Amino acid sequence: MNRLVMPAALAACAILSPAHSETAWQRLTYSDPRHHSVFTPLVAPLWQRELAGTPFHQIHATRIEADGATYLVSVAFAGGLCEMGANGRNAVAEPAICPARVDLLRDSKVVSTTRGRVCSVAPLPEDATANQSDRTEVRFDPATRTVSFRSIMSGKPVRTCQRQMKLR
Repeated sequence: MNRLVMPAALAACAILSPAHSETAWQRLTYSDPRHHSVFTPLVAPLWQRELAGTPFHQIHATRIEADGATYLVSVAFAGGLCEMGANGRNAVAEPAICPARVDLLRDSKVVSTTRGRVCSVAPLPEDATANQSDRTEVRFDPATRTVSFRSIMSGKPVRTCQRQMKLR
């Protein structure tokens, strides 16, 4: 019996090893031309081409450290880039579908980029009518090299905003 227990225990340890587990959910940090974040100097140049000519835009970003690698995850929000929801007097808040990118950094240089489209939920900081807890979050699974995105509105996950980007 002991001959079977030890291999099973080792296998369980390998599966549950922190090196193979997903990172915790991280909220994307809001920034725009008036409200800079710690990520603005890192991600704004990456979106320069797409955001040229858009006087108002937002970039939501975070950094993920996993398995000795650094990933910058960012979403660009601007008219013309995103598929927007209704915007009338009777419209309800809903996420926009916007371009996203995950950049792998080595020695502070981008060595690969994976692009996709994900939901963007981030109220303007000065908008007193918005639910400031609405957000988009990400986490990374190093075993599958997948970044998962989810958006939270009014305290609940938005089912259609649970997306994944498989890194190249």
